[in-house]
Amino acid sequence: MRRKKFLFIIAMVFMLMLSGCGRSSTSEPITTTKFKSIMEENELEVTDKTDSAKDHSYQEIYVAVDEEKYSFEYYFMKNEKSATNVYKYAVDNLNKTYKENSSAKIAEEESNTQSVYDVTASDYYCKVIRKENTVLYVTAYSEYKENAEKLVKELGY
Repeated sequence: MRRKKFLFIIAMVFMLMLSGCGRSSTSEPITTTKFKSIMEENELEVTDKTDSAKDHSYQEIYVAVDEEKYSFEYYFMKNEKSATNVYKYAVDNLNKTYKENSSAKIAEEESNTQSVYDVTASDYYCKVIRKENTVLYVTAYSEYKENAEKLVKELGY
């Protein structure tokens, strides 16, 4: 009887350890290669826009688009400070557009390693996420918000 209890406890501990190995919002940011792969698997057109950067704080920039539904911009920066600057710039632009819009819902969350700004309006859904030295900027037609959120989760954000 004791042996069965012991084996049961060991099995439960092992299962808990395995369930903790999945992707979470506190995991490390993905690489641009992984971003490209996930987006292509979801049939989005992916373009390397790194050469269009105005300064050298951008290591890589990729844009994934389905023109009928949404776009995802992924910025892989040289450091967290640069990512924070890109995040703040995007948030400022969205604020200018949606702050006075009474139908828009705006939410913002901050932690040491991640910042999230979310806008849901009648026409568009926008989300900006800064995780460490990366920024993910999502724009979707409102009817594709759920699909966009699923892709954000698939990316580990």
